[in-house]
This record gives sequence, structure tokens and C-alpha cells, in this order.
Amino acid sequence: MKNRFQYVFFFSLLTLACYAQKANKNDGDKRPNVILIMVDDLGYEGIGSYGGTSYHTPNIDKLAATGMQFNQAYAQPLCTPTRVKLMTGQYNFRNWEAFGILNPQQKTFGHIMQDAGYATCMVGKWQLQSYDPPGYPGGEHRRGIGMKVEDAGFDEYSMFHAFHTEDKGSRFANPTIYQNGEFLTETDGKYGPDIFSEYLNDFVARQADKPFFVYYPMALTHGPFNPTPESKDWKYPEKRLDEDTTYFKDMVEYLDKIIGDIVYNLEKKGLREDTLLMLYSDNGTHQTIFSKMGDRTVQGGKGLTTEAGIKVPFIANWPNHIKAGTTSNEFIDAIDFMPTILEATNTPSPTSFQPDGESFLPVLKGEPVERRDWVFMSYDPKPGWDKKQFAPAEFVLNENYKLYGDGRFYDTKNDVLEKDSLPETKLSPELKQLKSKFKVVLDSLRKYPTYGWVERLAPEFDSLVSKHARIELVAEGFNWSEGPVWLPKEQKLIFSDVPENKIYEWDNLDGLSLYMAPSGDTGIEKGSNGKGSNGLILNPEGELVLCQVGDRRISKLTSLKDSHHPKFEPVITNFNGKKFNSPNDMDYDKNGNLYFTDPSFGLGDAKSDIGFNGVYFYGKNKELVLLDDSIKAPNGIAVSNDNKTLYVADSFKEQPKILAYDIVGNGKVSNKRLFFDATKLHKASISKQSPDGMKIDEKGNIFLAGPDGVLVISPAGKHLGTIRTDKNTGNCEFSDNGRYLFITADDYLLRVNLRPYSK
Repeated sequence: MKNRFQYVFFFSLLTLACYAQKANKNDGDKRPNVILIMVDDLGYEGIGSYGGTSYHTPNIDKLAATGMQFNQAYAQPLCTPTRVKLMTGQYNFRNWEAFGILNPQQKTFGHIMQDAGYATCMVGKWQLQSYDPPGYPGGEHRRGIGMKVEDAGFDEYSMFHAFHTEDKGSRFANPTIYQNGEFLTETDGKYGPDIFSEYLNDFVARQADKPFFVYYPMALTHGPFNPTPESKDWKYPEKRLDEDTTYFKDMVEYLDKIIGDIVYNLEKKGLREDTLLMLYSDNGTHQTIFSKMGDRTVQGGKGLTTEAGIKVPFIANWPNHIKAGTTSNEFIDAIDFMPTILEATNTPSPTSFQPDGESFLPVLKGEPVERRDWVFMSYDPKPGWDKKQFAPAEFVLNENYKLYGDGRFYDTKNDVLEKDSLPETKLSPELKQLKSKFKVVLDSLRKYPTYGWVERLAPEFDSLVSKHARIELVAEGFNWSEGPVWLPKEQKLIFSDVPENKIYEWDNLDGLSLYMAPSGDTGIEKGSNGKGSNGLILNPEGELVLCQVGDRRISKLTSLKDSHHPKFEPVITNFNGKKFNSPNDMDYDKNGNLYFTDPSFGLGDAKSDIGFNGVYFYGKNKELVLLDDSIKAPNGIAVSNDNKTLYVADSFKEQPKILAYDIVGNGKVSNKRLFFDATKLHKASISKQSPDGMKIDEKGNIFLAGPDGVLVISPAGKHLGTIRTDKNTGNCEFSDNGRYLFITADDYLLRVNLRPYSK
């Protein structure tokens, strides 16, 4: 199976190379025009030719009757993921930044067609430069970083939502439109989709010397659901921005009118037979919309990974090239449009461009072709404003079955809403073979390999760590990884490599890179052992605070002009005039007070100045208090969510454990007690790792790096299960939304999606 998949992928690349050779041989041939229209938020159930009966769509139906309709066309559940795939020809896991952002370094089909000598034009909705409004956490690091409309490869453009989310204005009545470098000033009383289509038709009429490529990502039928110029309420200017789902029907039918206008303009200009026209959609219909397909009611599924969210209409029309009235069950994905356009226009593929898609031009021409018989999706709409309700997913499907990356397998033909996953014990040999094939596809296209396993000891564990959770190996090659901390503004993880005196950074798009060096031994300590930072944390002001082992102090990062020139300011350096041993881990309480541990095992052969291992409190008033000097090997530390309990991991191998204290005041603890005894686990473990770093989730459960992985312990001290790495595991950290757990395990950085994928 895997060999066949690799063959198909290789065949796709080889075919693209052939397109380039073909282009060189046929430069004198007339090259066709291309118009690609992408509807916004309309599933296949909204089109008459697909069996929809709620809306009158005669112009689209005519395109299908005189062209080819595809019955297995799919898009991502939300618009930006689809747009990025469509414009770049690549799966989202290769180039996804954030919602509403297209990386400006990407090469779009606009760039390629422009370079190939085509006149290029884009009209409609952009929404790929910036999305988050002011004040949204992390938004300041994403605003304005995406691709600008004028840099997308189009000679001319007329676009809505070209800049920030809060500045976008209306896309319908009295629209805000950025056209060729300027905002239109006289749009009162006008309708945005009319401006877009009129500009498109004018552009087409002006092209006499060059073939043209037009991309029209429509504003219709996305909300808000407002009246159209053909709605009865349009005659009242004060009602033109009213919102009601009853206007959705008018919007679909006005969309159909615009399609008719575009086709009529091509016919009038004598360009109809020279133009490949394609109509696609970016995702399913909004969930508040209910449409009819005969007697069947279909609820919109935008944002969901079920059929209602991802199955979309796709119609291609090209007189004398596509046989009229044909249908196809070939699988179409957004990534397939790029190679199809290149082949149809005899455009060479850039040497640096490697699309994931497969051309469907032979299908349009009725020629035999071997294409993939499945669709794969990698979907994660975050980060982004108003996207918390959506969850990432990866899955592969065909016409009747679907396998998710978390192991769920559905008979989608008979279980459209995916209510009941098929158990392995009830699969026929044929279905087992199909599931195995799907798994090969998933494994071949997964960004990160699977590592480790999950041990479930109590029913409560399943609500904390998804039954289908997969441990991903996202980076490796460290000496000893430790101290991970999530940076919510930058949406990245940083962590220490203690022996290497470095801090690394990692994010899902750019992967691993050096964040800073040195990190903890800056040369101020005579005879230091060269060890860098260990525990890392953000203070209440969002500044990075570091346990600097080599410098034997806790410091704050004050400047990082580049990765090799960090500047630090000491936070605290000694206790009663004596140097600390090797500050290890720390946590802030809700009031901004700092708790930290100072064991001696980071000293190596050096002698302790203090003479004991300590647990400390450092208040906002800069008061330092020794809380406990009797623990053999204090290590990880955490404060409960209610500020009432202090937890300290003791790594002493004779009795590895977690201790708990009542916090009775600033710098005051009492009722020291054994909270969790890890002695038996330690003795039975593969790694012989003692309790180390820990984090507390929103429900008060402790995620403890310890014997053979990360132990999950309830607030009552019950061991619920373990995320097994079966190697020395130093610490862990949650992403800001609590969905992902990152684990530093010896030379590895691991990631676990704790929550189940949503539908």
C-alpha cells in the first residue's frame, strides 16, 4: 500500500514535469483563459443541479448541464484553510500560519500565471493579510504579517477585507472595497458583489493582447445575511444592513444572477469557448441555515469536518473541451486546482514549486487517467479570533468511509453525521484492508511521527486525555531538554537544553530554531560548570524569567536583539548573602508572588555555599523567605489554581514523591504532607526517573514529569494514567488554550493533543 502511495505521489510530480516540457513544445498554441470562482459558505445542497430545492439557481444549473459536475469535491471546513490550499496547491500542514493569514513568502497561482505571461485579476474577499482585532491575545504578533493584496500576483484587484478585521466594513450594502491601491469612495447605495462582478467583466473586456486568469473569491453567501438588490427590503436604505437568515435565499439567488452575468459577458465578447470557467466553494453552508434536497432537510455544517462542512459543489465548463452534461465521481480537493490550471494553460511549473495536488484536466477532457481515490485533510484554523470553538483534525476519506488521525473510522454513507465509529471487531476483511490503506495515507502525510503510548488507569483519565490521543515527536537531538514555557503572544514554545547552555524555540510552521545562547551560564560565575537555564516562566508582565543554573541565580530577560546576544537582569541571586545552589523550577501564584526550588544537583562537583536544598518564596515586595530546607532533592514546583496549596516534587531516589503544603499567607506554609508517593512506580519504571517538573490544568489535575513519562494525578492524589515516553522525562507545559501538552523528554520534544478532534 505504502509503495503504491509513494508511486502515485511520484507520478504526480513526474506528470507536472511533463507539463513543463509540453509547454515548451507548444508555445505557439493559443492558451485558454481561466476564471476560477469560489463561493463563500455554500455546500452542495444549495445548488439545484445537485438536488437542492430551496433555491432557484438556473445559471449554475446551466453550467452543469453544459459542462461537468463533480460529485466528490471537498474543501476545508473553514474559508482561510481552503484559500491557502487553493492558492498555493499545498496541504495546510506545510504552510499554515494562522486564521486570516497567508505567509507572504508563499508563491500563489497568481504569481505563477503572471510570470507565465497571463493578465491576472482578482476580485472579491481577501482576508489573508490580518484578522485578529486589537486586544486579542497574541493578535499584535499576527496583525499585518500576511500577504498584501498587491503582492499576491495579480495585475489588478478589487477586494473586500484587505486589511484588519475591525476595519473591514461591509461587504454588501455600502461596501468597503480596496481597489488597485485605493479605497473606493463612492459606494453608498451600491452592492459589493455588483462592484466585484462589474470589475471582473470590465477586466475581461479589456484583454485583447494576453490570455487572462481571473480569481473571484466571492463575498456571497457568507454572513451577515443581508438583503440583496433584488430583495423586497432593498428599497428601504435603512434596512439594507439588517441581518436575518431569511435573506439567505435571496443571497444564493443573487449569486446565481452574478454567475449568469459573467457567462453572458464572455459570450458577448466572443470569449466563451476560449475560457475554462470553474465554480467551487470554500466550505459548507453556515450552521444556522437549513436547506431542502427534495424531502430531505440538510443543516449547514460550516466549521465541522462532517460531510455538511466539507462536501462542496464544483462545476467546470469549457465549450468544445468538456462534454456537456457529464458528471464525475473523481475526488477533487483545493490542492488540485493549481496543477490543473498549469496543465490547461501549458504553464511550466516553477522548479521550486512542489504541489500536493493532481491535475483533473484529463477528467475534464474525458481522457483516461489514474488519480488518487481518496481525499486527505489537515485542518487547524487556529490561532485566530473567534476560533476557540473549532478543533484541529486530520483525516482521509473516500465516497463511503472516513478515517480520522485519532483512529475513528466511519461508514459515512450510512452515518452521515458520524455518530458511531466502527469498532475494529466488526470490520469485514475488505474494510480492514481499506482502513489499513487510509492509515498508510495518514502516516505518509503526517507532519510528525508517533512516539510512545498512553496508559489509562482510571475512567476519569479519558476526559483529560482523549481516548485517541497521539504522542507526536516534533523535534529531537538535544542533550537534556527541560523547562518548557508557552509564549501565547508568539504562539510558540521555548525550552532549555541545560547542558548546551541554550534555549530553543519551536512552532508548528517553522519548526525548531535557536532562541538564545547563552541561556544560563553567562560567564559571571567563576569556575561554573557551563550549564544553561533550567526552568522558564513568564512573569505577570509577560517577561521571560529564567532559572540560570550556571550563574546560580534567577534572572529576567531584558533584551534579545538576536539569538546570540541576550541581556539579563538578576531577579534574585542569594539567600542571606550566600549564593544559591542551582535554581531549578518556579511558579507564580495568582498574586504575582514567586515560588522556586534550589537543589544542589545542578552544582556538579562544586560545593554548596548555603549547605542545604531549599524551597523559597519571593514576594512582590522583594521579600525572600525560606519555606523548607529539609527536602532531599526539591525539583518541580506548582501552586494550585485557588492559591491554597503548594506542591513540590522531591526527586530523592529512596522515596520519590510529591509533597503538599497549605499556603496560609505570603511566605507562610503549613501542614506539610505526603501528597503522592512515586516509590513503587520509580522502582518498576524503565527510565528510573524521579518526579520532576509539573503543571496543573484548569481542573486542578497535576501533570507530573516522572517515571516513564507524564503522570496525571487528580487533586485528591489519585494516579489516573500516564502519557508514556518510557525515557527520562523532565517537564511539561500546556498551550494557552489547554489543548496541547508539550513534553521535554531527554533528547526529545513531544506534543500531545489532549482533546478529541471535533466534527
